[in-house]
Amino acid sequence: MDNTLNYFIFTFYILSTISIWHLMSCYTSNKIKKIAVWFFWLLAIIAHAYSLQPIFSDTYNVNLSLNYALVVVAFIISITLYISSVIGNTLFLGIVILPIIATFFLFDSTNNPVNVSLNNFLFIHVIISLISYSVLCLSAAQSVILKIQEKKLQSNQPIGFITALPSLDAMDNLLFKMLALGVVFLSASLLSGFIFLEDIFAQHLAHKTILSILAWFVFMILVFGRKIYGWRGNKAANITLIGFFILFLSYFGTKVVLEIML
Repeated sequence: MDNTLNYFIFTFYILSTISIWHLMSCYTSNKIKKIAVWFFWLLAIIAHAYSLQPIFSDTYNVNLSLNYALVVVAFIISITLYISSVIGNTLFLGIVILPIIATFFLFDSTNNPVNVSLNNFLFIHVIISLISYSVLCLSAAQSVILKIQEKKLQSNQPIGFITALPSLDAMDNLLFKMLALGVVFLSASLLSGFIFLEDIFAQHLAHKTILSILAWFVFMILVFGRKIYGWRGNKAANITLIGFFILFLSYFGTKVVLEIML
């Protein structure tokens, strides 16, 4: 990827983050700051989309090596969060998500191409997997914000952007809506993986599959724990982060080992 383009994307994602922080920290509505958020973020998304061009350099294949897979997931997360922030009340997640996305563009690591054919069912599995990771990443970010909010409210220090957040109940409900959607896509990803992948062990995917199933169990335990025992707040946030960490290792940890270390 071109370094100039990378720095451009990084800059506008950081500007978007700063604008969101300032917007949420002020106690009155500010149209100029709102416009700045949507403008900077939209520029970052457009440039981000342009940076995906090399992935489709081959007519019938998509290159999903480690660095490009991260950029694709980051793009799905960014555009999903942008849309949900416009039509809903999820803008605060940008404070956590956008700086992380921005850091991806500070590193221009080159890996061997990992081509996925566009004309077979494996591509469907890959797309479903990337969507599930993206939604569950947003759930993890929601967990981080929820933990900070609960801690600040318990210590009677609801200052800055914390005061602009929805209520704890609303934040908790949003977390489980994200989790439910993420679990649906993760379940579909696992099912399609078993259907479309002919020999998991021959393709060095056994550890990825085991970790993905383990993450699925963690999320399912949390969902049932919420329904049966009313788990919420800090406990739910911690379990979400554990599940997401396992899921992250299952895909990107596996790619690091296979593409870089081996």
